[in-house]
Amino acid sequence: MQKIRKIVQFIFLAPLFVVPILNLLEIYFIKGTYISLDVGGLSISDPVAILQALFLSQHVRPIMLVSVLIPSLIVIFFGRLWCSWACPYYLMMDGFESLRKKLKLKNKKPEYKKEIHEKANISRLTVFIISLIIVGILGIPVMYLISPPSIMSSQAVLLIKYTYVTTELILLPILIIVELFFGYRIWCRYVCPTGTCLSLMQTKYSMHVEYSGQCSNCGVCTKICPMVLDPRKDGLSSACNNCGECISHCTDNKKKQTLYFKSH
Repeated sequence: MQKIRKIVQFIFLAPLFVVPILNLLEIYFIKGTYISLDVGGLSISDPVAILQALFLSQHVRPIMLVSVLIPSLIVIFFGRLWCSWACPYYLMMDGFESLRKKLKLKNKKPEYKKEIHEKANISRLTVFIISLIIVGILGIPVMYLISPPSIMSSQAVLLIKYTYVTTELILLPILIIVELFFGYRIWCRYVCPTGTCLSLMQTKYSMHVEYSGQCSNCGVCTKICPMVLDPRKDGLSSACNNCGECISHCTDNKKKQTLYFKSH
């Protein structure tokens, strides 16, 4: 499963560079960024971007709602797949975690504790609410401005089409330094507004990790979870992004189905 996930991640990374190159060649069948993409006239938008637009304009346009239909349906049926299967920043963090191990840097990943998990959830929700307040009062689309995927996408367009980047790009190396030397997946676990928004769209019927109720208690699933969760207890957690790492590494799955994806 993890090999398939990596392939999918790189497939979703490709448009970051391919789309602006095609536009540079005056091919406009597909255009836009990760925030809002137009494919053959079909608009697909980041729900967070549309939410901010609604707060800024205080006006609902049908085209806005239509553009989030596909992403919303994916979340409702399959959970937060975007985060672990498509987000370019998550892919980059996967790479840096591998680099950390190769360079034998100190492992910053904390051990699973329910309190840490709860604090991370509260932190993300707090950031999301404060960001919406800033958008509503000051009219600043802060969630778009600080989001690594949107920064990577918009800066790629600027670099390829216009051969320059903006100061917004500075946030990425700052985040990378923090992630590598001062914490563990800080953005994804404690900050990401997009992940929070998607988690709020999930239901108990969305695809999630299910636990059969019996296992050898080896703890491998908890140790391997990138979001520092216990998949046996937290399959329906708002922090779980259905990466499938726990399912792939579960030793008991070789004998019988213990951890698996389930949709009600």
